[in-house]
Amino acid sequence: MNRSSAHEQLSRPVGLEHLSLYKVAVSDFVSAAAAGGADSVCLSVNHPGVLDQRARSALLAQMADANLAVSMGDGFLLNVGQGLDGLERQLDLLLELGGPYANACAFEPDGSKERDPGLIEDQLGDFARLANDAGVGVLIEFTPLSHVPSLAAAVTLLRRINEPNLKIMVDTLHLARAGEGPDDIAGVDAELFGYCQVSDGPLGTMDLDAYMAEAIYNRAIPGDGDLPLEHILALLPKHITVSAEVPLRELEERGISAKERVRRIIAGSRRVLERSETISTHM
Repeated sequence: MNRSSAHEQLSRPVGLEHLSLYKVAVSDFVSAAAAGGADSVCLSVNHPGVLDQRARSALLAQMADANLAVSMGDGFLLNVGQGLDGLERQLDLLLELGGPYANACAFEPDGSKERDPGLIEDQLGDFARLANDAGVGVLIEFTPLSHVPSLAAAVTLLRRINEPNLKIMVDTLHLARAGEGPDDIAGVDAELFGYCQVSDGPLGTMDLDAYMAEAIYNRAIPGDGDLPLEHILALLPKHITVSAEVPLRELEERGISAKERVRRIIAGSRRVLERSETISTHM
C-alpha cells in the first residue's frame, strides 16, 4: 500500500515543516517526510539545499517521485526599515518550488525592545500586494519573539492592511506562549486563518530565551504535551494545511533516526487531528 492510499480515508492531510529536520540535507528531509507518511512539506527559502540551483532541480524531481507537494515557503523575514528586494528574490524562488504561500515573520528576539506591528505594516502590505500579483498567498506568523507578538496583534494588523491574500499562520506553540488558546481562536473570523503549524508542549508562558530554545530545538510531538491541540484544530477552517513543526534534538541526540522521528511526529499529528474531528461534530 502506498502512502497516498494508506491515508486516503483521512479528511485532512498532514504536512511536515522544514524546521523539524532543518540540520539534515534537504534530500534527506524529503526522504524522511515521505517515509514517515507526510502528505506535503514546507521548505525554507534560506536553506543551502534549497538555494543551490543544481540541488534544487534534483529536489523537485525527488519530490515529484515521492508525490510530495510544497505546502509553503518559510523564512520570509520582515526587517524594520528595509524594502522588498530580498523578499522579491525569495518570492521568485518560491514560485519555482510551486508553493502557494510565503510565510512572513517580523522576528525580534530582544525582549528589551518594544513589540510594534506598525513598524512592519507597510512592508508587509507591499509584500502582500507583490505576492498577490504573482498568485501567491502571504501568511503572517505571530510569536512573542517578533513584532507581531500575539494572535490579537495579527488580527489587528490584517484588518489594517486589508489585503485578501494575507492570512494568519497559527503555530500552536506560539499561540500558547502568547498566553492565548481556543477561546481566542473562536473569537476570530475564520476567513483570516490560512495555515496551522502544530506541535505540543507544556502549558503556560516562559522567558524568551527558554521559549526560543524550545521553539527551535525541542518541541513535543502532538499529543505528548499539554496544549489543547484538538480544540484549537477543531476551531480552525478545515481546508487549511495542518503541518507538523516538531524539532526533536533530544531524540536526535539519543540516536533516534530522522525517519523514525518523522514517523512519530506524523502519527501523533494524525491522532490529534482525528480527535479534533470528533470535537468538531459536536460543536
